[in-house]
Amino acid sequence: MKRFCLLIVSIGCLSLTAAAEVRYKEDLFPLIVQDIYEELVEEGLEPDLEELSIELTALAAQPINLNTADENDLRRLYFLSDKQIDAILLAVYKQPFQSLYELQLVDGIEDYEIRNMLPFVCVEPVAPRQPFYLKEMLHTARHEASIRFDARSIEQNRQDPCYGSLRYRISSGERIEAGIVMERDPQEPLYSPGKTYGADFYGGWLQVQDVWKFKRIVAGDFHATFGQGLALNSSRLYGGKTVWITGAGMREGLRPKRSTAEYGFLRGAGATLRMGITDLTVFYSARKADGKPEGGVFSAIGKTGLHRTENELAGKRGVWEQTAGANLTLRLKTLRLGLTVTEHLFGDTLIPHKTYYNDTYFRGKRQLSAGLNYRWQWRRLTLAGEVSTAQNTRWGWANLTQLRYALTGDISLTAVYRYYSPHFDNLSASSFGAWSRQNDEHGMMVGADIGGVRHWHFLFYTDLCHFSQPKQGSRTPSWAFDGLLQARYTPREALHMEWKLRQTAKRGTARLQLRYALTVKTGSWTLRTLIEGNMANHLAAETKVPSPGGVAAQQAEYSFRRMPLTLQARAEVFYATAYENRIYLYENDVLHAFSIPMLYGSGGRWMVNLRWHISPAVSLYVKAGQTVWTEKWRKQQLLPGPTRTDVHLLLRLKLCGQAE
Repeated sequence: MKRFCLLIVSIGCLSLTAAAEVRYKEDLFPLIVQDIYEELVEEGLEPDLEELSIELTALAAQPINLNTADENDLRRLYFLSDKQIDAILLAVYKQPFQSLYELQLVDGIEDYEIRNMLPFVCVEPVAPRQPFYLKEMLHTARHEASIRFDARSIEQNRQDPCYGSLRYRISSGERIEAGIVMERDPQEPLYSPGKTYGADFYGGWLQVQDVWKFKRIVAGDFHATFGQGLALNSSRLYGGKTVWITGAGMREGLRPKRSTAEYGFLRGAGATLRMGITDLTVFYSARKADGKPEGGVFSAIGKTGLHRTENELAGKRGVWEQTAGANLTLRLKTLRLGLTVTEHLFGDTLIPHKTYYNDTYFRGKRQLSAGLNYRWQWRRLTLAGEVSTAQNTRWGWANLTQLRYALTGDISLTAVYRYYSPHFDNLSASSFGAWSRQNDEHGMMVGADIGGVRHWHFLFYTDLCHFSQPKQGSRTPSWAFDGLLQARYTPREALHMEWKLRQTAKRGTARLQLRYALTVKTGSWTLRTLIEGNMANHLAAETKVPSPGGVAAQQAEYSFRRMPLTLQARAEVFYATAYENRIYLYENDVLHAFSIPMLYGSGGRWMVNLRWHISPAVSLYVKAGQTVWTEKWRKQQLLPGPTRTDVHLLLRLKLCGQAE
């Protein structure tokens, strides 16, 4: 009994002394990714925000030294724009930072952006690079392990609602990092001959940096991104239109893939060799993707990552997919040029099932693609873009050009022009566009990013594009429009207001959306109120009667002062009986997990969240949420039950080696 009491007292003491800095840093993660996540989901993209969360966690543990950082290092901070990165690099070039307070003197960086940066950057003297001693690095390495358990949609998956994942990571500074990850989704069998053994997905990675003349070496699962993503971009963290207006560019090069995503990555090895002002990157990937070949032909690559039924299991790891490529990048003072060549090879022939909208999609077994990207900067003017071509039944080509002019350090104007020919369908591409697939699109977007107005920040864009071929949801050539006006008001750190007005017209449906959000911090409390309404209209309907939708949500968060424990709760009511009125609201989750449930129908939802840093080495995360539909809607849609409940649990362990 005495030992048990001593254990309880010890845990309590550790809780009281756990660094509040850890909680502060992790509380910022959802704020940083919230806008990115909601926008990408609304545009039909499927971002891998787990990857971004892991990246931010690694940065919080090992911040970037501003005095030694280069452009690609600062691009790891996804919320920084090109002009802000250039301003920081210029300030360091003139005089190395002595303190983080000097960020307030950098042109074009506002107070709330500095607040977002602080957990992930530091200022240290410029020191010579230490030799690479593997034994010493492993002796001082940091170890992190997390175990996650979910019970998802319990009412609908009564037989097996369980999700589980395990992650382990070891790192030593920025020089070396390795890790493994495994995952199992609900209803996936624990054993299937030749398909599944225990977990449904296994992955791992190894990254070594700054060894001899190698800038980076990666092995295992990794991502590769170059230029504007028209020739090669395996990452799913980029593409939202506001990102192009603010000027936050892609993070180029190779980097490890740390998430549990089961598609959209490379598996093999790659390296970047630094040769003065030139970087040479080569890589090779060979993996089995989901697909169901019959007679040497398959119709599509599976992207859900789910293997529950016999049909899904039959297509698991059914198609060999090999990718090889190289990139040569030349960096001059005001000009950067890059050439990327990629070869894609399947073990079977890809022939999509015939539909009215996929006549120009890629068909074949092998695809060669190439792209030339550039970025030229002269004073306040920046010109960037990429020209790419890809092999198809006929060679297709694409052009993406971005022009940005900074009127002042706080005000910039941007224009983005793109043309993707009907036969351009690069399987390795992921870039700007009205659709997730860069194919048959011709359009222009113009916008402005306006800061510097006392406590105010404005963002505006309008995008108009044309499709010469039928698209999904439209059997004839069509147009698409997207316009946004966003205003943010932050008179002080404890008060933040946001207005967002968005008009879209695509797939024969016009939609008007208006959102207001208020965030207030007082003492240990953080309150957030959100109200959103929208109207949708079928453009082809004879009687154009708009359908309404809306949601009202109230969230409260309390952080205990005497212990590192944070509680959060939210309640919301929604009405969106037409699918076009569906609403996406970001929802905090356990660490490295992000949920944005689609609110469709009529009803309500509640959510509670707990984050407890029991000690500097142990943290516990718990989240529970439930959607409740009205009885009328449930009967109308023949839902199996009036509720859908989810419970998420994660335990995180961190250990550090001897002091460096």
